[in-house]
Amino acid sequence: MEGMLKAGFARRVRASIVLWALAMMAVPQWSQADAPSVAVLYPELREPFRGVFLEIVEGIEAGLRSPVKSYALTNDDSALKSQLAQERVEVAITLGRSGLLAARKLADTLPVVVGATFVSPDAENRGLAGITLAPAPDALFDRLRRLAPEIKRVSVVYDPKSKTWEIEQARKAARERGLTLNALPAEDLRSSAALYRTVLDETRGGGGALWLLQDDAAMDERALLPLILTEAWDNNLVVFSSNPDHVRKGALFSLYPDNAGMGRSLAAMARKRLQGGVSGDTDIEPLKDLLFAVNLRTAEHLGLRFDSQDRRQFDLVFPAP
Repeated sequence: MEGMLKAGFARRVRASIVLWALAMMAVPQWSQADAPSVAVLYPELREPFRGVFLEIVEGIEAGLRSPVKSYALTNDDSALKSQLAQERVEVAITLGRSGLLAARKLADTLPVVVGATFVSPDAENRGLAGITLAPAPDALFDRLRRLAPEIKRVSVVYDPKSKTWEIEQARKAARERGLTLNALPAEDLRSSAALYRTVLDETRGGGGALWLLQDDAAMDERALLPLILTEAWDNNLVVFSSNPDHVRKGALFSLYPDNAGMGRSLAAMARKRLQGGVSGDTDIEPLKDLLFAVNLRTAEHLGLRFDSQDRRQFDLVFPAP
């Protein structure tokens, strides 16, 4: 989550004109008559992290066309439940990892939607709806095919305890795009390092790319990541990532959250959840509201060239101009 928050801050700094334009958009006309009573729960954080949550809340309000009630998360679950009941909240949207913990405790009392955290439809999250921070694999693969259409095989090392659902989606997306997904489960960092070594050796011949996951226990960010990126550079290998901070360090590209867009999607899911009421159905979706980060130095090294139309699609570039 921290990497995503930092990326949101970097985007505000480096794309200030875009954000200024968003800020100057007309305030929507609220329609109180048909607007549900929605509570947004998120942790108290300092800037710049707090600003990311506020962008998401603005997107939620735009999607609902109504203001929401914001609550700071606390450790007093019973008091929170009482307050939400007293204020007749109909549906709650929780943000962040601590919001996910709160959502699990609220799901038996009112419809809950989770966002701005990594979440999967496993037993621990049964009955929850939400949008994970992990970018949709189909969006990543579409970007890969546009940037490097010669790539036919994508390799990924993953932690099977937390990433199996994401890999299942990736397999389907790869098949639909004529790509071969070489997904390798790693039980620990030692096996992960060995698998990355094998993948790097096999990919040297060309035609393949390496996909790095976000918030994955199979990746050692300090020791393993620099070695992967150095070898990829030395051998002209395409590395893309679900983590925008990897692009700053040398990966070719990443997709990361459009905070306001995510908020609008959470609002749509909240409306849908409200219609269904408190149910046992689990509805977790990958993140589809995405921005595009690219490392121009890496792209040039790989022989990729971008025209002015291509560059207009870049939301965040490294090295910083």
